[in-house]
Amino acid sequence: MSRSLVPLMVVLGMFAAACGSPEVRPLGTPSAGFPQCDDVPTLAAPPDAYRAEPIYVGNEMPVDEVQEWAQSKPDYQGIWIDRDHNGWITVAFTGDVGAVQQDLLEVFPGVGVVAVEVETSEADLQSLQTRLHGELVRLDIDFGSGTYENKGVVGLDVSRMTPELEAVLEGFAGEPLCVNVPDQSLLPELGPQPSVGDGWRLLADEAMVGEPYRTGIAFDAESLAALWLTIGLNQTIPDVDFESEVVIWFGAVYGSSCPNLRLDDVVVDGATIYALIVLPDNPLACTDDANPHAYVVAVERSKLPVGPFAIQLDANEPPQGAPEERTLVLVDLSQPGSVPTADQITGDPSLPGPSYLRSGDYMETGFPQPYRLYAHCGIEWLGELNGVTWRTEEEMPAAWGPLGDDQTVVVEVTLSEGNPPTVEASLNGATVTYLPENEPIPGCD
Repeated sequence: MSRSLVPLMVVLGMFAAACGSPEVRPLGTPSAGFPQCDDVPTLAAPPDAYRAEPIYVGNEMPVDEVQEWAQSKPDYQGIWIDRDHNGWITVAFTGDVGAVQQDLLEVFPGVGVVAVEVETSEADLQSLQTRLHGELVRLDIDFGSGTYENKGVVGLDVSRMTPELEAVLEGFAGEPLCVNVPDQSLLPELGPQPSVGDGWRLLADEAMVGEPYRTGIAFDAESLAALWLTIGLNQTIPDVDFESEVVIWFGAVYGSSCPNLRLDDVVVDGATIYALIVLPDNPLACTDDANPHAYVVAVERSKLPVGPFAIQLDANEPPQGAPEERTLVLVDLSQPGSVPTADQITGDPSLPGPSYLRSGDYMETGFPQPYRLYAHCGIEWLGELNGVTWRTEEEMPAAWGPLGDDQTVVVEVTLSEGNPPTVEASLNGATVTYLPENEPIPGCD
């Protein structure tokens, strides 16, 4: 479920963890007096150092040329792309950068580049990271660290806070360090897989069986045999009292570096029933390959929603491109022994199949991609792509209508570099051109 991003939106040379976080976890209180890394501001030049142009939308800025020049100067410390300032290049130096900024204007006229002063050299940041790593490897914790050149600090990510870790961090007080630690009150407790819960019992728990992003239901012996075959389970089908129970399959997904899943509960929220699946180890990062893990549970009919309901993997909407995750049950199965007809168990046709770009996303230049445009208040504002807001003075072509029930239209967008850069949005042979806009997008009534 991944998407190609513009490579230079990431700080050059910045530490990268292993393929992405398994879940979005709220951060906790900063530890030992250190801020969360997101709270450390990105280094920037004074506002009057920036101009309205040029605007860079891809990787067209002359990074290599600027870096080669900057590396020949004393006290050079690093270089990065600042997407908050039209994709301009930032070069960092220790000491006064006034003369450097003047040289940049003369050597690179018309180029978006600024110089910033940093308090800590790159070598000192790397030394701090090495010392920190040497202390942390002695502890039994999952951690990752790296240098944030664009913030002038070393960043530390930890999976759990412990008294031992707190003591180590106190030894680095006053140093340029930020610490990302999740809210400890929200972490799953350590422990084995429970076999029963409130209104449910576990029938099967098998990794690498079935398909990921799937759900299903059985309501009698015949449908259970079919579901067992669909999942691919080899174990003997257990006894189920279908007068008082149904069987639900949760086709969970995990990255191969994080196989330690646990089904903690089966939750009923209104007309939705879903699994509470956790990563007890709370790993910092997981590989983004999608491997299946089949959980099959017998659920008491009295626990089911009264009336039609939906089954899905968690409380969130299924991810784009995985509409098969949601199973709709168009009949009330909470009554003892009730059995649906074949057409009363179905997928959800309202879920989009392919993945669409949305405002706030990044895309490669020159490669058309589908984009979901919210057009309730017209098409004047496309949204934000690659950190730039896009606007047009053209009217919505008749070929683009009518809008869907959600007041959106899916167009194909192509981002092109240039002066100015453009986004062309096309649908049914009609194309609208969008240009960069420095004003914020107004609200929509």
